[in-house]
Amino acid sequence: MDQLLIDVSTPAFQTDITALTSALEASGKEPDFTSLNTQQRQDMTVWWVRQLMCQGHDSEAATCIDNAVFDDGVDEWPRLYHSWLWLVRMTIFIKSDDYILALGSAENALNVMVEVTNKRHEDFLAILASLLYNLAIVHSQTDDNSRAVKELTKAQKLLERLVKRNNTRFSAMLLHAVEASTSIYKNRTNQMNILAHYQQTTELYTAMLNEGGEEKTKEALENLIESLKNEGDLLLKMGNARGAVKFYTKCLRYQKKLSNTMGERELTLSIALAKALIRLVNRRAAAEQLLNSLLPLAQRLQATKEITEIEQLLNNRNKNHNIMTMLKGIS
Repeated sequence: MDQLLIDVSTPAFQTDITALTSALEASGKEPDFTSLNTQQRQDMTVWWVRQLMCQGHDSEAATCIDNAVFDDGVDEWPRLYHSWLWLVRMTIFIKSDDYILALGSAENALNVMVEVTNKRHEDFLAILASLLYNLAIVHSQTDDNSRAVKELTKAQKLLERLVKRNNTRFSAMLLHAVEASTSIYKNRTNQMNILAHYQQTTELYTAMLNEGGEEKTKEALENLIESLKNEGDLLLKMGNARGAVKFYTKCLRYQKKLSNTMGERELTLSIALAKALIRLVNRRAAAEQLLNSLLPLAQRLQATKEITEIEQLLNNRNKNHNIMTMLKGIS
């Protein structure tokens, strides 16, 4: 389950800080908070914490947050800013596997959010959905899976609503939440139901990627494809070839929308699908046809490992057919 996308949940700044941030983005230096008025200081603190988190400087971000939330004047902060800082602090605790303190941060965030008057505001719902997503991570990691399922489901529904308001901002986070289903939902049927529910939405985003979509959305979709493949691999190892076919098929459907060309990734996923199909009596002919069509692609890509794998699968297919024919003759 991927970490929360911090910038998605960041509330809108209350003043124009473009001039203040332009030079700092280039230099990477910490803002001079002493020279700012109260509103600018609050805006710049949120901006700086987001910058630090996006750059992977969690320790510096944690210090900045602690200085703000434990300051005597924190009650003067906008409630959305205050709750967002606790959300980010929770994320940092999750990344360091400190789940007790992560839950404490979630409680602090919720205590602040209760005071927000406009609970239908986009920024409020973004923080709430992100908080639920983080809670699902915590409860999944602490073996409270039933609670994690409920929290992830609520996060998905909120993000689905938010996407309809602001697709550009929330599409990547919704894809992250859908991808999380593959690890949170233990029941494979429930997994497939969730994927089916969001299939139209996901395909809409993949179509947008071909028109120059957001990089984060592309990354989220790539993570979703990888998670689906891992689920397919696991099902195949467990002997559930029919279930594996469903996951591999979804992988290829999304991958084809992500890329219009047949490359190494498409080749790998297609071979995985063929390996699952070949184990199903009524799909073996389709598997053989798929493998034969993949061989020229593998040769063109000079994918030596994949060429060997395809040839072995075809040879084994023939051997298995011969063995079954001989067994029928003996019996």
